[in-house]
Amino acid sequence: MPVGGGCYAAIFASRGIREPHKGTATRGEWTGAIHRNTPGVWRAPFIYRPGTVCPPLTLVFTCSMSDFWHEGVPAEWRAEALDVIAATPHLTYQILTKRPGNIKRQLADLGRRWPDNAWCGLTIGHPKSLPLLKPLLRIDAPKRFLSVEPLLAPMVPGLDLTGIDWVIGGGESPGPGHPARPCDPAWMRALRDLCLDPGVAFFFKQWGQKSNNPTPWAEELDRAARGGATLDGRLWREFPR
Repeated sequence: MPVGGGCYAAIFASRGIREPHKGTATRGEWTGAIHRNTPGVWRAPFIYRPGTVCPPLTLVFTCSMSDFWHEGVPAEWRAEALDVIAATPHLTYQILTKRPGNIKRQLADLGRRWPDNAWCGLTIGHPKSLPLLKPLLRIDAPKRFLSVEPLLAPMVPGLDLTGIDWVIGGGESPGPGHPARPCDPAWMRALRDLCLDPGVAFFFKQWGQKSNNPTPWAEELDRAARGGATLDGRLWREFPR
């Protein structure tokens, strides 16, 4: 499981709404316990048979409440998940991690290579996480992406997008006992502008809370996003080609 104060997944898991989450987090902090998800979740990719998915691709966000490459995950679970990915080549999997340094070793231990139908993503939101880009760039994936969410400090200058195909930006969402930390609009604009020059796709998810949003709330185009999701008068919902 990912670690770090204010993690949305830890906050959600603390509620214990779903059985696999019970005991994995408390008061918005991970406990270290790792549970296998339900059989229904493991079977879900097979619902979308070839020819039934929407073109040009169907994205599957893998392990949104955990970390695929966590060192505590049993190797047999990871091998089984890679088997599912291989058996559904018509789907495109987004595998996001905070531990890119584990990937090559864990794949080698299983005698595997990175799947052709999976994108490799890294969560960063603070300059202290920039060194994690090096192991990410060593992964020979069809697409590499960054989840700069929550954006907690200016990432520009410092962030180099060489070898990156997609950037997701967003502010932090508040949770019980975890007030959201601020996201300065200038930080988000700098991140967006950094994507524009090299043609990196930019997806702005949400501000996280109203106080981060420089656009009047009444003018928001996407009120489904927490705090709104427009930046300089428009939605940024780009995907890599």
